[in-house]
Amino acid sequence: MSVARWSRRHPSRGAFWRFNWLAHHQVIGALARARAHARGTLLDVGCGTMPFAAMFEGRVTRTIGLDLPASRFLGEDRPDVFARAEALPIRDATADTLLALAMTTYLPEPLVMLAEARRVLRPGGVLIVEFTQMAPLHDEPHDYFRFTRYGAAHLLDRAGFEVVETIPIGGLWSRVGLSLIAPLNRINRGPWRVITEVPVRLLYVVVQLGCAALDRLWRDPREVLAHLVVARRRETAAGTDPAAGFLTVFRTGC
Repeated sequence: MSVARWSRRHPSRGAFWRFNWLAHHQVIGALARARAHARGTLLDVGCGTMPFAAMFEGRVTRTIGLDLPASRFLGEDRPDVFARAEALPIRDATADTLLALAMTTYLPEPLVMLAEARRVLRPGGVLIVEFTQMAPLHDEPHDYFRFTRYGAAHLLDRAGFEVVETIPIGGLWSRVGLSLIAPLNRINRGPWRVITEVPVRLLYVVVQLGCAALDRLWRDPREVLAHLVVARRRETAAGTDPAAGFLTVFRTGC
């Protein structure tokens, strides 16, 4: 396996010279807290290269990765299943845990994905989902939403979930840092990279460590990059699934 592929599969909390470490190391920290809720068969929806699979070893018995065929996050890897998050080719009540990271912003109808998650989870199954609150615009035009923790809780409630834990990721200074390193990443490409690589990496270190320190000094729990929410499938009376009608409309196009 090449160094590039290894690094995509094994993100590090200490690799502060890498692009977007400022966000990635905080996602790793949030997952370290959330992993205690995972069990059984885990579906990783929007899995990419499954960089966080190792974090759930010892907690789950099997991991199944799902992603789009055209996903730019796959590289040379292939998931176990090609599928859309809004239409999972999985039988009802067959998974114990569903993981959905860095994807809710890409969905024009995030409630549909949450309803699908509830459908494929067994009774009492756990959803671990990231809701972005602040981030630079990306992958245009398919960048649709930002979510407060209250908006996330509202959507989860509508989809038939009970929030168990909400874990904040990053802060306002992390958001500033992401905007500062984005143009550096654009510079460090193409034939000039042989010249720009070292100075850009040094600037990554300065900006990312500086903003991480400022986040620790001046932290406002209302100003975060994202929330990692752990939610449990809530049992409702037959025929009263709060998102069932919405899901039917999406699937039929009516």
